[in-house]
Amino acid sequence: MIKQETIIINGRTLVKTYSDSNKYIIQNETGVKYSEAIDIPYKYTYTESDEDIPKEQEEVTDEQPSNI
Repeated sequence: MIKQETIIINGRTLVKTYSDSNKYIIQNETGVKYSEAIDIPYKYTYTESDEDIPKEQEEVTDEQPSNI
C-alpha cells in the first residue's frame, strides 16, 4: 500500500511517498519508477507497482584490518 508522510525540510513542508510493501512506486504523471519520492504537496500522484525493491546486501570480505 502507498503511504504518505508530511515532512519539513529547511522550513518547507513536503510529502514523502513510499510503499509499505517494499515495492517501487510509479509517478502517474511521468511513468517514472521510484523507491520513494519527496515532493511539494499535491504536485504528483503515485501507483504502487508489482516490482519489489531489491534488498541491499552487505559486502563480506575476508580482509583483516592492518595494524600499522
